[in-house]
Amino acid sequence: MATATKRTRTAATPVAGSTRAEPSVPASLEFLVHQDNGGGYHWEIVAGDGASLAKSAGFASHEDAERAARRVKDEAGGARFEPGVVEERPLVAV
Repeated sequence: MATATKRTRTAATPVAGSTRAEPSVPASLEFLVHQDNGGGYHWEIVAGDGASLAKSAGFASHEDAERAARRVKDEAGGARFEPGVVEERPLVAV
């Protein structure tokens, strides 16, 4: 059974800003941080049309979830993307 989430909109949410210069056009993606009914926090990437594109695992605090969302946002531009290539790698716990 899925639990409902409570979306929080604070000054820190949606995640915005980075050390890189950002264009002045409106963003088509938004990072949101929300709290679930169990008290855990998650970040989510939402498209301009409202579609959910990605959701995180749970975090103990709003600050931890926001910090992780900012890291994904800031580092995603440098990520390698190779469609159609499947590479087996061992999973490493972080």
